[in-house]
Amino acid sequence: MSTPATEPGAAEPATTAPPAADPAATAWLSWLRVVAICGVVSIHTVGYNAAEPDSLHTMRGQLARLLDFGFNFAVAAFVMVSGAMMLDPARYQGPGAFLRKRTARLIPAVVFWHLWYVLFIRFVLERDMTLEQIAAATLNGRLYTALYFFWIVLGLSLLAPVLVPFVRDNGRRGALVAGLGAVAIPVLTLATVRLRGTGQVFADTALTWWFPYVGFFLLGYALRGVVLRGVLLWLATAGVAGLAVLHAWAWRNPEVPVWLQTISPVGYYSLSGTISVCLVYLVFQGHIRPGGTLGVLTRPLGVRIGRLLGDATLGVFALHLTVLYFVQQAEIGGPLPASPTTHDLVLRLGVVLLITWTLVLLLRRIPYVRSLL
Repeated sequence: MSTPATEPGAAEPATTAPPAADPAATAWLSWLRVVAICGVVSIHTVGYNAAEPDSLHTMRGQLARLLDFGFNFAVAAFVMVSGAMMLDPARYQGPGAFLRKRTARLIPAVVFWHLWYVLFIRFVLERDMTLEQIAAATLNGRLYTALYFFWIVLGLSLLAPVLVPFVRDNGRRGALVAGLGAVAIPVLTLATVRLRGTGQVFADTALTWWFPYVGFFLLGYALRGVVLRGVLLWLATAGVAGLAVLHAWAWRNPEVPVWLQTISPVGYYSLSGTISVCLVYLVFQGHIRPGGTLGVLTRPLGVRIGRLLGDATLGVFALHLTVLYFVQQAEIGGPLPASPTTHDLVLRLGVVLLITWTLVLLLRRIPYVRSLL
């Protein structure tokens, strides 16, 4: 249970509480999904500007870098939310029931969206692919931008029936220790790249894309219910902002110290990236709660909107790549590839988000189509 509030402005310790069934107490999970998917869309939309050679020296480029690398936490945050829900022993009804439910939710969407992008590549991009090339690209998780996320979710879903009994027997402390140990593997792999003189490849096939995310999956359950308050919460919030700025500044920047490039290169699995994801998770949990800074989002209307948008995030993920292509072709936000002004950059991102969310929310009202989104 959370401790009573102390005097305004006083430092309060982190508190640990079990997951609650109250929708207001879990609203932060929905809103974290919403922000995370907006981050994914942002990364793909502003990437051309972030990658420009002079992006460090223009307002447009600096904003693009912040909207790109500042959202490095997005995919891992989704995984942590999944862990918070899927690894809860109280909700687990056995491997059979669990896998049947996950299969019904994921397999139709995985098949449909891979076929969608095969047809998109062939008839919209007008690129010929043989069946062998399609199979190879699919098995490598690289058929089209970011479709590997489907394979991460599939892999972790298959692993969940093994992890839930471990969590049940060892509790949150066991999940925390195992999660920290698991995230340390990719962190150390990146930190020793220069020493080992090898590449940074974690997975060569779609079937193993889930591996670097196992730790985040466990930490999602372990850290659910850890509520930061007072000074601790605001320090964590400042940490999130600071790491976002650090990542935006450090990417491909020759002025970055060698030691920092070595121990924590900008990336999803780096030391600073891992810390950022965990801080984001704790910050959302601390601010979006009854009585919290963003407590308005836990009121009935906020809960309903958060749930509506949160449940649509898989569809936004899958569809935004198509929307982005047509927005770019229409030169909304300037000609390709990069937006020429800061205004154009913001316009393109806003249009992609607005069109994608609108389409997905409308399509989810159609029976059967809803299951694909």
